[in-house]
This record gives sequence, C-alpha cells and structure tokens, in this order.
Amino acid sequence: MTKATTKILDLEPFDNIGAESGIRMMGYSKTGNKIGYVPISSLLSTKIIAGVRWLIGNSSPEGEPYGDMEFLRSLASVLGLGGYLVQNDHSRKKLSASTHYKLENGTAAALDGTMGHYQWGWNVPFYYAKWADGTYNYEGVSTSPISGAWNYKIPVASMSAAGAAAIDRTNKILVSYCNRNVQYRGGTNNADLDVDWNTQLGKPVVNINSDLYQTYAEKNGARWGASMYMMTFIVGALMRIIFHNRNGQAGYNATLTSDGLHQGGLGMGVDNMNSTFTYWPVCDIDALADKGDALGVYEWDVANGENTVAVKNIPVFYGLKNFYHYLWHIQHGVILSNNSDTSKDVYIKKIWTGDSIPLETLTGMEKIGTIPASNNGWNYPSDLNLEHLCLYPLAFGGSTATNYSDGFYGDGAISGLRALAALGGAGDGAEAGPCALSGIDVPSYADEGYGAFLCEAAEDWDTTPFWVA
Repeated sequence: MTKATTKILDLEPFDNIGAESGIRMMGYSKTGNKIGYVPISSLLSTKIIAGVRWLIGNSSPEGEPYGDMEFLRSLASVLGLGGYLVQNDHSRKKLSASTHYKLENGTAAALDGTMGHYQWGWNVPFYYAKWADGTYNYEGVSTSPISGAWNYKIPVASMSAAGAAAIDRTNKILVSYCNRNVQYRGGTNNADLDVDWNTQLGKPVVNINSDLYQTYAEKNGARWGASMYMMTFIVGALMRIIFHNRNGQAGYNATLTSDGLHQGGLGMGVDNMNSTFTYWPVCDIDALADKGDALGVYEWDVANGENTVAVKNIPVFYGLKNFYHYLWHIQHGVILSNNSDTSKDVYIKKIWTGDSIPLETLTGMEKIGTIPASNNGWNYPSDLNLEHLCLYPLAFGGSTATNYSDGFYGDGAISGLRALAALGGAGDGAEAGPCALSGIDVPSYADEGYGAFLCEAAEDWDTTPFWVA
C-alpha cells in the first residue's frame, strides 16, 4: 500500500476547537520514553492562567506577573494573536508572522479586499476574569474558565489590523481593505488630492457620522461592528497582562525580564502629526504590514510636500498598528446618559448578536453603572470599571503616572445622551493611551480626528459574567 505524504504547511487548520473535540495531538513522554496521542480536550481543560496582579492601595501602574509563567510567555502564540484575512462569514486565514503580505503557508496575500478584510485578532476562544483576594487585584486569561472568579467568554474575534477602517463609498460598507481605488478613498473624501502628495487614497476613513460607521459595518453581515466596546476592552486587558502594566504608554523595552516576559509598554504613540502634516489621516492602512505580527515601536515614511517625513513611535501589538493615540473611536454598544449632577449613567448592549446595535437611544440597553461627576476637560481616573468588558471611570484622583495612567475627557452636561469615545488622538498627549476615554460627544458625532475600526466576532459575544467555583 502506498502512503500519502502531505506538507505540514498545506494541512487544513482546525478553527474554533472546542473542549469536547475528538482531535488528538501527538506528544512525547520523557519518563516513559515513548510517543503517543493526547486528546486536545485534556489540554484545553487544564486550568492554567496567564495573569497580572496589583497590590491593593498601591497606585503604581506596574504590576506583578501571575499564574503559569510558561503559559504567559507563550500567550500570544497560544491565542493566535496576529494578522488574519477574514471573510464576511467569519472564516479566516492566518497571515504570516513575518509579513502580512503572505499567508501562513507562504503563499501571497492581498490586503486590497480581494481575499477578505485585513484584520487583527485571535483564533482561539478564551476566558477573561478579574478578582481580588484582599491583598491583590488580579486580571487573568485562560483557555478554560478560571476557578473562583466571575468569567467572561471571549469568542474568536478581530478588528482592523491598521487600527482603523476604510469605506467602500460606492456601496456604503465599512471595510478593512487597503485599496487605493477611488471607491475606497479615505480621509474626508477629498478627490482633489488623488494625484497629490497628500492623497487620501489607501488611508483610513474619518469625519463620518459615527452612527453611520456602525450601520455601514453591519452591512458585512451578522456580528460585524464599528469600534464595539468589548474589542477596545480586551485589547487593553491583553496588553496589561502581557506587559504586567496598567500604563500602556510606558516606554517600550525590548529586553525581557528574568522570567522571559515582556515589560514596559508600547510608548506614547505616534508623534504629534497634527503639527507636522497638513492633511489627515496620515498613515496608509497597509503601513508596517511588512512587519507581520511584530511587537514593538516602529516608524513609517510618509510624503509631506516635497519631503518624506518619518512618522515615529507607532505602537505595534503583535501586528495591530496605531490603535491608540492616533484616531478617536466612538464605541458602539455603549451609551452615556447625563445626570443633573454632571455624573453619567452607563448603558450597554450586553450581548453582541446578529441584531443591529441601538443608536442614539437607550432602548435595548441595560444600565451597568455611573461615571462620577467630572470637570470639563481631562480628568484622571484612580480606578476603572472592568465589569461587562466595558471601561469607564469609577473614581477620579489619578494621574498620567499612576493607576491606568490615561485620562477621561469630561464635560458639565446635565442632560442628554453622550457617546463613549476611546483610545485618544494624535494631538493628545500622555493621557491618550489604550484606556483613554471621552464622554463629551453626542452619539452621532463626526470629526476629522474620529475614525472607526471594523470588528467582528465568530459567535454571539455575551458580556454577562458567569461564576466558576
């Protein structure tokens, strides 16, 4: 009988492996000196945690790694953090870790939409939990529910790999394509710049009514959205765990700790481009795609008149680029309601399903808490809400050097609805990192400094926690 041989890279990947799967992996027993098969379910059911903890009452943003150090070291590869090409039906192909111009199997990858949306995310569902023991506050993730804590299931999901999306202006669809055809013109849709040095072709879209961003995203199909709040949250949580630091803007440090873990952060974000360039936005959607699933801080050369100028300090998180301190994003699925004392009640859509997201209304939303009264302008939280995967301030009195280190931009409004914008703009400073928030905009706000990232989830995303004993 002739045996068939197949290259490993040509094998079909198993997506969304569940705990009851009959798939087996080959393993080697050192003690038994033999090779055998291990059910994948036994690996997924092993309750190992990659986490971080902070001493209660200590305002230092730097925490302490917690859990299984080997799992923490390999967390990015276990979850499959990196670039993907994602179809509207949520099927996905992993891009090469070394360059996003190739698929994982080495064949060419197109980022112009002909092979799907250019996204960043993970290909393994996992669980997030936060808890306290009287001494420490903890955050952790695992591939199985974490015992002794309220858990949130995180489905396979993704967002625009460029940190911001484009738009199909012909069909009014939000997309993650880097396509320099006029149909996908970014920026403010200025056609006069198409052949100039400050062209908006290939750039993210800005200055569209934020409600329309969500409407256009939903045209891709069920569970497609524009800047959904749980995506903002989980990226920040993964950063805090991997860097064991609440300050995502801490300086990047390429040197690993003695445990082989990352430390520091990804820096303040891109240079203040508002004072350097006369057009907006600046970086192409495929900027730094050649770096693949890189982790670090990079620069990108951009035309500026007769000169080429390097945009420096671009944060890259396993291939996710420019996701904070670049463009503000109004988060969908969350609405603020102003109170007479200038506090703001927080309402969310708890389950992201195939249904449309409520816009400019509290209908279909549930109250989960209240943002305390704040001053006009930047306020610095000393504590942030982590329940229901929705960030908002619980108390003020922090700074850019303590706690979460990012700011909340408040107003003195005593009535009406507001959006909860996130991630900060390039013109902002140290207050505009992965946990930066603003509560001053009406839900339908549009501005040249406001874009949207396209996001999707492969299954309904419930932000209601469940207890595991």
